[in-house]
Amino acid sequence: FLNHVRLRPGQALFLGPNLPHAYLSGDCMEIMATSDNVVRAGFTPKFKDVTTLCSMLDYERSGPAVIMEGESREGMRVYAPPGNGFPEFALKRIDLSSNAVDLGSSVAPRILICVEGQAQLRANSDRKNESLLATDILMSSSSVIVLAANCSAGLEPSTGEPALIFMACCHPCLEA
Repeated sequence: FLNHVRLRPGQALFLGPNLPHAYLSGDCMEIMATSDNVVRAGFTPKFKDVTTLCSMLDYERSGPAVIMEGESREGMRVYAPPGNGFPEFALKRIDLSSNAVDLGSSVAPRILICVEGQAQLRANSDRKNESLLATDILMSSSSVIVLAANCSAGLEPSTGEPALIFMACCHPCLEA
């Protein structure tokens, strides 16, 4: 059986490997650790590999999945998997209103997705001899930007309206 979990805005859910999941309604931002597979169980016209699905599932009985509230830091809400067992990823929710937010630098690339509003992204390479020394990019709803590793960046509001941006990044334990 699947656990039925209702999330409120601002909440997050962590699922470990080999656990199926489905969305019944609403919007969410989903990120996953590095993987070479997606195994579909149903409700899709795409190929469903039932044999592989049954062999890989975790059949241990457990209660509802852990719901994590994001930890708030410097204008960002950080959603990271428990412990340091999944260093590949974390998600940051950036509610940009009137103040600039410093995104700092990271040892790995980061992906920014603007969901609402507009923001000015300012980025600078931290490495010498990089082709990207400095850039200014206007992000608006549906913009997706990949920041290279070792790139310092910050966001500023570009209008009087707030902006909502999500950033997929490495786990905070690995950040510079």
